[in-house]
Amino acid sequence: MQLSDFANHFIGLLVIANPLSALPAVLRITRNQTLQEKRHTGLVSTFTAVIIMLIVTWVGSPLLFILGIQLPSFQVAGGVILFMIALSMLNAEESSIKHNPEEVKDKGDFGAVVPLAIPIIAGPGAISTLIVSVSQYPGLLNQLFISISAILVCICMGILLFFAVSLEKLFGKSGINIINRLGGLILAAISIEMLANGVIGLFPILKG
Repeated sequence: MQLSDFANHFIGLLVIANPLSALPAVLRITRNQTLQEKRHTGLVSTFTAVIIMLIVTWVGSPLLFILGIQLPSFQVAGGVILFMIALSMLNAEESSIKHNPEEVKDKGDFGAVVPLAIPIIAGPGAISTLIVSVSQYPGLLNQLFISISAILVCICMGILLFFAVSLEKLFGKSGINIINRLGGLILAAISIEMLANGVIGLFPILKG
């Protein structure tokens, strides 16, 4: 994995996690918490997301092999999931794939795990991307780079949790929607590329 590949993977994973789209859910979950409790919630959710992403990075690909699932099939499924999330972002809506209203009602430490850690931070899109990346870039060193990118994304989300109220005031609803739509466009392109690679992998004759 070259530095450019690492940068592309990190940016793609960050767009998929989409920190700003998580703001409404974060603010609802922590609205009745003190500053200290909000910081505690942020730490718990960030730490949990790191653990989940690292487990997926190191266990996800072997698990596919054990289950007999081919990488192209997983690429197609992951591409569809990412495209659905991208459509929600383009429409400035909260994706029900990442979380739903019932999950957002959760409070306390459990709320920090579900839905903040999973599926808002470590959601289906992020998990699919990690597994596909590990399969595309085999080797211990590449897995280490992918792990680092996952940790950096979780840290970015942790910073968002820490400054959630300030960020909402800074960008405003319109600003967040604009950024979400731009991110949705990028994510749509990523999803189509993943989907196309999966289809070509399943049907090599299409490659020509």
